This record gives sequence, structure tokens and C-alpha cells, in this order.
Amino acid sequence: IKGGEKIVVYSDYDCDGIPGAVVMNDLFKNIKYTNFEIYIPDRHKEGYGLNMDAEKQIGEGDAKLLITLDLGITAVEETAMAKSLGMDVIITDHHQPQENLPDALFILNPKQENDAYPYDMLCGSGVAFKFVQAFLKKHGKEFEVPEGFEKWMLDMVGIATLADMVPLVGENRVFAYYGMKVLKKTKRLGLLKLFRKTNLKPENLQDEDVTFTICPRLNAAGRMDHPRYAFDLLAADNDADAGKFADYLTK
Repeated sequence: IKGGEKIVVYSDYDCDGIPGAVVMNDLFKNIKYTNFEIYIPDRHKEGYGLNMDAEKQIGEGDAKLLITLDLGITAVEETAMAKSLGMDVIITDHHQPQENLPDALFILNPKQENDAYPYDMLCGSGVAFKFVQAFLKKHGKEFEVPEGFEKWMLDMVGIATLADMVPLVGENRVFAYYGMKVLKKTKRLGLLKLFRKTNLKPENLQDEDVTFTICPRLNAAGRMDHPRYAFDLLAADNDADAGKFADYLTK
């Protein structure tokens, strides 16, 4: 960031990865850093995980740091290729590591052997949130981010935690509980439009509304078109886009 280098967040296309991408998007927007991109692969054309053709495209776009979200723990060859293209790689993931780990700059995954983090059942967005929380704990004052600001991102972490069917115990229970509290007060224009479209009253939201009404519409984007539409809904910063994407995902 101090060097102004381009950062690309490469996120999974499901209802765990996409909210996590919004969490990372929130971080960069709130530290007023603009030289970043959120890349979400096409489920049908590029498949799950790091895609080598996509990596070439990202490398050609002069990216210097690639951050994976909800994927990458098994991407040994793909990480090596990213490095050969001049990118540092930070992997954030929650899936089970294999015997060979990617040669990344850093790996955030509480399921790694000998990892000291006290809870290992976080979803991908949960790991991304801990990344953001740690970054703001260390650098928040430097970037003039109000203390505790990250709590407003818990609506995304709550959605992802419920959607990904991780056990609702330990820290996940905290994320789901406070995620629902933030969701009832969310300022995200896309979510507010989606609530209206589906006759949900934010103050009366239940976890079933998230899993059976919100998540299927977010997942529909990647299954029937491109997952980017779900991200664009959640990250919308004006009423016109929020309404357009809420209508499209519902349709």
C-alpha cells in the first residue's frame, strides 16, 4: 500500500467467498486505497480455485500482490506460477490443507498443522474478517479508521457463516449472532433493496431468512450467470445499481 502497488483479491464464487470479498472491498475503501481489484472467477468457464489463465491476465495487469479468499490452500502449482509472474501471494482459506503447502508469502488457515489460532472451524469469510481485524488493529490509526469500525462488516461474515453450514459453536456462533444484529441495521443499499424485493423487514430478520431467501439469490448469480452480480449487489454504493442487481438476482 505504501508503495502504491496493485493488489488483487481472488475470491471464491459462492455465498462464503463473495461476502468475504465484500469485507476486503470494505477494508480498501475505508483506508482510501484505490489500486486494488476484486476478481471472482466464472464458475462454468474458470472453475473452482485459482485459474492459471486468470492469473496470467492478473499478472499482465501489473498486480504485485494476490490475496486468495476461501480458496488456495491446495494451489501449489498455481501459487508457483503467480510468483513467476512477479506477484507475492497471501492465501486465506479454511479448507483442509494437503501434505504439500503452496509456497506463499503467508498462509492464513486455522486448519494448518501446529497453527496456534484457538478455533479452526471458521468459514472463508471468517478468516478474511480476522485478516481485516488484525490489519486494522495494527494500522487502523495510521489510516484514520475509527476503532471498532470492522463490526459493520459482520453482516457479511454472518451471512457467510450461515450459508457455508459451518458448526454454529465457538467463534462461529459469535459471528452468526452479531452478524444477524448488524444485518438488521445494515446500511448496504443492495441488501436493503433485496429485503424490499423479497418482503423481508430488516428488524424482523431470522437466520432462516438468510439461508432460504438471501443466500439462494446470491448463489443464483454464479450458477445461472456470473457471480460478479452478487458481489455488485452487496457492494453497490448507489440506489440505481442496488435496485438493478436486486431485481436481476430475484429474477
